Amino acid sequence: MTGDDDLPGIARALEARFPDAGPIAPVRVVSSGFRSLAVVGAGGQLFRVGKVSEAAAGYAREARLLPLLGGHLPIAIPQPRWYAGPCAPFAFGVIGYPMLVGSPLDPSALTPSNEARLAGQLAAFLVALHRVSLPEGVALDVTDDAPERAVAACWRDEVLPPLRSALTAREYATVVGWWDGFAAERRMERDHYRPVLRHGDLWYENILVDETVRTVVGVIDFEGAACGDPAQDFAVQHHLGARFATLVMGAYRAAGGDIDAHMVNRARWLWELREFDGLRDAARHGNWAEFAASVVKLRHGPILSAAPGNR
Repeated sequence: MTGDDDLPGIARALEARFPDAGPIAPVRVVSSGFRSLAVVGAGGQLFRVGKVSEAAAGYAREARLLPLLGGHLPIAIPQPRWYAGPCAPFAFGVIGYPMLVGSPLDPSALTPSNEARLAGQLAAFLVALHRVSLPEGVALDVTDDAPERAVAACWRDEVLPPLRSALTAREYATVVGWWDGFAAERRMERDHYRPVLRHGDLWYENILVDETVRTVVGVIDFEGAACGDPAQDFAVQHHLGARFATLVMGAYRAAGGDIDAHMVNRARWLWELREFDGLRDAARHGNWAEFAASVVKLRHGPILSAAPGNR
């Protein structure tokens, strides 16, 4: 695939692969992350072009899952029309859909006058999502093989060695202590929760709001959707503050959602675990510039910058 800066080349490749999509050139970049480049075409088509192998697996999951969900949810979600697995020139796959209306939720736009309303809308979305019953074959395809604690245990050996030289001795000891605590936290095990279909990455950049920032009009990026711990969908709300996360969980319970006894605790652990997601990807692919940027985020995140909370 051509480089991120060759937008004419990307447009030509998309038009050749998806002739039924109509005119695509020129394209403009919406976002460029570690896994995907997102571009919008002239006809309002949004395409995500994979940069790493993990992206291809995520696109395949979305292409199979999203068409089954639209009628069950109270908020618009992407409906893929164009999809290709790894191929020439898209080595890590590509997926596209008509671009949804709305803009990503900006944390600075969250105020006392709109936060309860937005929290209630997100809670209603999550209640509906967590109640979706998938066909058996799809459910098996998207079910986590192990709970997050067991899956993440393998991350430790990937992130700790390069972190040793990137952090101060005190910072490194704090991170090691966090991993020891996470590994010992038995309430993260599957017998403490009922697996549901969860979004998996419902942080503010994947929440679309209207221009008044009073209505959630869309939810995007289901690449990490899976049948697993519902606490993951509450963990990411901590990016908007502990108060907002509490509002969402309260509204979820009021709407009939099941908040188990250990949900708050698991959500906090899973929010902190996200600190290592970018570090893991960067180390795995040898992207040390991205690793350094993730170290900066780690230093400003909940593990190193805040006093340990009560669990």
